[in-house]
Formats: sequence, structure tokens, C-alpha cells
Amino acid sequence: MKLIILIFLIFTGFILSLNNETGKGKIVGEVIDQTTNQKIVGAVVEILNSDIYTTTNENGEFEISNLTPRTYALKVSAVYYLSTYRTDVRVTGGQSTKVIIELKLASYETEEVVVSAERFFDKPLFLTTSTNSLTSEEIRRAPGASEDLNRLVQSLPGVTTATDSRNDLIVRGGSPVENLIIVEGIEVPNINHFGTQGASGGPIGMINVDFLNDVTFSAGGFPAKFGDRLSSIMDVKYRNGDKKEFNTKLDLGIAGAGIVLEGPVQTEKSSFLFSARRSYLDLILSSTGLTAVPNYSNFNLKATYELSDNHKLSLIGLAGIDKIELKGFNSEDDPFIESTNYSGWQFAAGLVHKWLIGDNTFIQNSISTNQFQRNIISDSVGRKVFQNESLDTEYILKTDLSHRLSNTDLLEVGTSARYLRNDNSIFISERINFYGIFSAGLNVSTLAEAFKIGSYAQYSKKLFPGFEVTTGIRHDYFNYIEEKNTFSPRISTSFEILGNLNLNAAYGIYYQTPPLLWLISYEENKKLRPMKNQQVILGLEYFPAKDLKISVEVFDKKYSDYPNSVLIPQVTYSNAGAEYVTLGLEKLISAATGKARGIEFFIQKKLTNGIYGMLNYSYSDIKFKSLDGVERPSTFDYKNVLTAILGYKFMDNLEISFKYRFMGGRPYTPLNELASSQLNQIVYDYNQYNSIRHNNYQRLDLRVDYRTDLFGWNITTYIDFQNLFNTDNVEQIIWNQK
Repeated sequence: MKLIILIFLIFTGFILSLNNETGKGKIVGEVIDQTTNQKIVGAVVEILNSDIYTTTNENGEFEISNLTPRTYALKVSAVYYLSTYRTDVRVTGGQSTKVIIELKLASYETEEVVVSAERFFDKPLFLTTSTNSLTSEEIRRAPGASEDLNRLVQSLPGVTTATDSRNDLIVRGGSPVENLIIVEGIEVPNINHFGTQGASGGPIGMINVDFLNDVTFSAGGFPAKFGDRLSSIMDVKYRNGDKKEFNTKLDLGIAGAGIVLEGPVQTEKSSFLFSARRSYLDLILSSTGLTAVPNYSNFNLKATYELSDNHKLSLIGLAGIDKIELKGFNSEDDPFIESTNYSGWQFAAGLVHKWLIGDNTFIQNSISTNQFQRNIISDSVGRKVFQNESLDTEYILKTDLSHRLSNTDLLEVGTSARYLRNDNSIFISERINFYGIFSAGLNVSTLAEAFKIGSYAQYSKKLFPGFEVTTGIRHDYFNYIEEKNTFSPRISTSFEILGNLNLNAAYGIYYQTPPLLWLISYEENKKLRPMKNQQVILGLEYFPAKDLKISVEVFDKKYSDYPNSVLIPQVTYSNAGAEYVTLGLEKLISAATGKARGIEFFIQKKLTNGIYGMLNYSYSDIKFKSLDGVERPSTFDYKNVLTAILGYKFMDNLEISFKYRFMGGRPYTPLNELASSQLNQIVYDYNQYNSIRHNNYQRLDLRVDYRTDLFGWNITTYIDFQNLFNTDNVEQIIWNQK
């Protein structure tokens, strides 16, 4: 009997206030220089459409209290700085809403009064192209995202995903292996439960949205300070905890239950922020007959400590524990005879030291580690066919220096050193593989150790008002492969054609070394070269109103030296990383080349007058030439992608939003049905590799949010209806072995 269950995802959050005497709330925060992290004294922080304002104190901090619970927008201005805005600042009764606001220095006196600075959109000085920022509230309320950071980023220009069951970021045709994630200055290889080893995606995010201050995402053209990645940078910044009093938040939903704790470490100087969450789907659905129910827990931490006015420490932590069983032969609903048990844990932790030297110099030092352990065992009717017991470990030392030479000149230099360790025990039985070819078994236990060194220098210059240039070069060294050194020159520019119209451009060469896992299974794999990507980007940004942005960009990416399967010459690893498999367990050669070209059109409206939304359309052509010399569409070549998000606040405590997405058919390789029938397993027709496309896919998500106060609790409830069209988004073609 087949059991079909339709679940409407309903999530409810409860916020318990420890000091809820008046039912009023407040906004507390700090204002700092974007490039040097210097505190800005005397900055004016005002609430739009009111006469409420305050100024920052000697520590660059501010507080606006006695506020009625609702959503506010802030304007922040200071002498010698460009004004900036912060929308979607949600205030709840008895609570303090925390924000960190960064201001850009006005290079020329005339810039202080230029109307073009009056806009709700901002991005770092050195990220001129393909960059967008999101606030925590924009991520929390996103329809269809279930408070998963990655799933909202998928709505940005140039970004899509491989399947609805995962939150992989496919950025301008690049695989999920090519993305860099930075959390509070700490590199985190993967921020997801059940993540793919060596890649950046997974099905469920670990970051608690309540921690977020903002997220900046760059889909290309990023400068020399970011290395060893080909496609994108996601910079995640946390808010601070409460520096005056202890607060608690409880949340409960079908995805799990969690708690957030925050409070002072040094009263009015430093704080901590901690969360823990556990799923209970395994408890609810264990008797429903589902073939796989995930069990996971995660933990988030940010703690700060002020050594002095010029020295601050931050402790950052992110961890997850995962377990799932795919019953295979023992379940009538599972099409496979193989059963698989997966268990694992991962964590990233780091200590960040921020050192303010004078008024123009800032040094950030960090020491961090990330560890990823998994044990995967597959059994076919009592016979072990696969096992991967592994522990990936990194230790990273990093130093970055920013020095403002003048109001128009910024110099940034940095270096990093990392130790990598991969402890792997891998077993694969002899088998006929997915392409009908006999594959010898693999039984290896390896302990691989390596180190990487990276350094960069970049210089940003405002040549005259409205014209900025950032240029830099990067060097990376990896001792484990034959081609150990790479040099990456990069340049970007932004020119203000009109007060509200910018022309942006970027060019760069990007290198990424293959993940250590791809190098250890066979000695020949150490000959793999760093993957290379050459990018050219040109775009326009238009701001018809301060709450509205319209942009169009064209991009051209040329790939070379991508790893390719030796056994199956049609298969290039440029198509890998978005599936639940262990990659790199075969002989590889750096032979694949490719190109990704396209155009993107993007409109975003920030929340004003109760309306917010975004519209994104992209057309791309993504092809790779494999070892056999044939050029084929990439697995991620969707051609046309359209995403629309629209939200409306009927009242401040009631809003409705929807997301519509259309994606062109994804290329796939059909089955060899005769061979599959004879062997009773999946056998693909490699002569038709990526020659057929799935049907076009579209889905509609609808979400309703409601907030209220009840018995001293601030309650946020939302109901999220996902895929109302009930459209199938085919993940893969399988063969029913039963």
C-alpha cells in the first residue's frame, strides 16, 4: 500500500519577554565605518515618517525606546559619510531589536548632499557588480523558503537550484562546489544538514534566521580578497546579543522546536547569543510508512568580549548533527533494494580579533576550524556495497588589514594559512556502474594532510565623484597537487552616469583547487590542476526611487581544467555537487572546458507603503566540453528562469506574500531501458549524455504571517503553502528494482 501525505508547512514562533511591563519595544544598535570598522560618534539615527531620532554615543551606539510594536524604517546619517537606510526593522513588545549599520565615507564634500545617496540599497565598496544584500526580516518572511537562507538567495539574479528537495546554489551555471560562505569572518564550507561532501549545498539550512543582521551575496566579479572559489561569495553577518538583559525566544513548528538565549557578558559592553534546535519529524512520521525521515539538530553561537576600546573578540560557532535511514528492501514504498544508513556531525568555530588602529586602520585576525564527519553504509539484501567513513578537518589562520590612505584611497591586504586533513575509509564493491560499465571495487583507508597559503592586495580608488575603481591580485599555494601556485588578477569599476544610474563592470581570473576528497582515492588524481574561470561582467543599475532598484547585467564565464571522469569520458564534474552522493571516488583528469553566458534583469522594491517584492529574469547558455571532445549542455543549463516575489501588509501585524518561479527544462541523460531491465538497476545511456530535457517547471508558494501579543508572549505565526500548482520537479530518473 502506498501512503501519500500532503503536509502544509505551518510554523509558529513564540517570544517570551523577561521585561514586558509596558508592552513597548526598542531599537538598539551601533553605527560603524564600513571599511575600517571605526565607531561613528554623533551619527543621527531617525525613524522615517516620524519626529523620533537620536544620536550615537561615544561608543557609536544608540537606543530608541518606548516604541509601539510594529515595523520601522531607519535613516542613518553622519558628517563626512553617505546616508544609508535600514528597512524592515521589526520591534516587538518588551524586546530590543538589534541592528548593526555600516556607513560609507563620502570621498568628496559634494557627495554629502547628492540625492543619489538617498536610497534603500547598499553594498560594500569593493563589490561593484552582481551584488545584493538581504536583511534578516526579508529572509524570515520569504514565501517558500521556510526561513532557510539559501532558499531566498535562490531568488536573486543568476542563482537557481537543481531540485526542490535541496537548497544548492547554482550560480551562473557553476556547480555547488564553487561557492564560498563566510559567517562573521569565518569560512564555513557548508551551512546545511546532510550536506554533500566537498560541496556547499544540502536539503536543510543550519543558520538560525534570528541571528542574522544582513547577508551580502555576490554572484560574480568579486575582488582579490576572496579566493579559492569560482562562482560566488555569501557574506553572513550576525547581530549582537542583548548587552543589558537576558531574553529568551521559543519557536515551535513542524520542522522542529528550538530556543534562543541572549544576554550580557559585560554589561552594556558585550553579549552572547545562542540557539539550539531539534527536529521531531522522526517522532511524528515514524509510523506513517515514509521511506526516509530526517533527524537533525543544530546549534548557533555568537559571543563578544571587549578587551578595550580598540580590541574586541568574537567567538563564532555553528554545528549540526544528522541521521537518516533509507529502508530500501525493507520498505514496500522504496524503489531500491539497497538500504542506506547515514549519520554525521559537523561544526565550525572561530575566534575573531578586531583591532582598531587610529582612525584609518583596521586589522582583523581570526583562527578557526571546521570539521565534517559522516558515516554512510549501503547494504543490498545483506551484502555491503558501499561505505564512507570520513572526517574532513581544516584549521585556518587569517589576517586582513584595511588602511584608508585618504578619503578617496583604500588599501587592503591579507594572508591566510590553512591545514587540511582528510581521514577516509572508503569501500565500494565490484559493480556494474550507472553507465553499464564494469567498475572494479575500491577499498582504501587514507590519511591525507595538506596545507594552503593565500595572500592578496587590492586597492580601491575614487578617481573623481561617481567613478570608482578596485584592482587587485591574489596568490594561492596548494602543496598537494603538481601545479601548486596560481595568480589571479582582478579589476572592477563603477561609473555614475547620472545621479541615479550607474554603469558597473568587472574582469577577473579565478582559480579553485579540487577538494581534497577528489585527490586521495587514486594517485593519478594528484595531477589534477586548479580549476580556472575567467569572468567578464557588464551591467547597469537604475534607482528610479529610493525604495526601488532596477538592474541589468550580462556575463561571460570561461572554464578550463575542470575534472573529468576517465572511465566515462562524457562525465564532467562541472555537473556535480547537487546530489546525495560522494564525489571523486574514481580516476579523474583535468580535461573539461566550458562557457556560461547570459543576461539578467532584476527589479527589487524595499518595504514601503505596505508593499515589497522582487522580479528576476535570466537567460543563459551553459555548455561544457568533456574528455571525449563533445560539447554538451550543462546539467544546470535551464535557459530561462523567472522568479517573482510580492508581499503586502494589510495591517502591521498581518501580511500575505507569494513567490512564483518558472524554470526551463533541465538537461538529463535518459535510461538505457534494455540494459536496466537486464541488470535490474539504473543504467544510463551515456551516448545521449544530457541530450534530453525535463519539462519546464513552475511552482507557486503562498505565505500568511500574523503577529499578536498574548499573556506576555509575543507570538508570530505563519502558514506557508508550498507548490500550490502541485507540479512535479523531477530530481532524477530511477529504475524500480522491485
